[in-house]
Amino acid sequence: MEEDEGTEEQERFSHRQRLKAAVHYTVGCLCEDVASDKEVQFSKQTIAAISELTFRQCEHFAKDLEMFARHAKRSTINTEDVKLLARRSNSLLKYITEKNEELTQFNIEQRAKKKKKLEDDKTKSLAPAEAAASGRDSLALSPGAEAAFGEGRQEQVRP
Repeated sequence: MEEDEGTEEQERFSHRQRLKAAVHYTVGCLCEDVASDKEVQFSKQTIAAISELTFRQCEHFAKDLEMFARHAKRSTINTEDVKLLARRSNSLLKYITEKNEELTQFNIEQRAKKKKKLEDDKTKSLAPAEAAASGRDSLALSPGAEAAFGEGRQEQVRP
């Protein structure tokens, strides 16, 4: 039992370290972009400090988002929680709101396309089946076929 807890703790630590490394890499790339645009240099210590600060801020954001959802008696964080988190930055809130509206519109369009495709597929699959069914119903059995299926049995012709 203690080994399982130790293994689980080691996995969490490893996962956290990979996340920190990813944040550090991303911050380094962003600093390089800024350095080339503004013709300035960032020391390794500065990049490390920005990375650590960013990681800690993301942890705080995650906890806040979790609390917002929990307060609303939900187990899932949604865009309203993110907007609440960004409420102090008007430009960020505006950006998040615009992106949310774009995603909502895109999802509506995708659902409409999917619904239309399903209806088209249904129409296409019904057309051959209906044609086959109507063709089968209108055929009368030949005398030889009648004998093969049993005497006195005839297909009914539907109007």
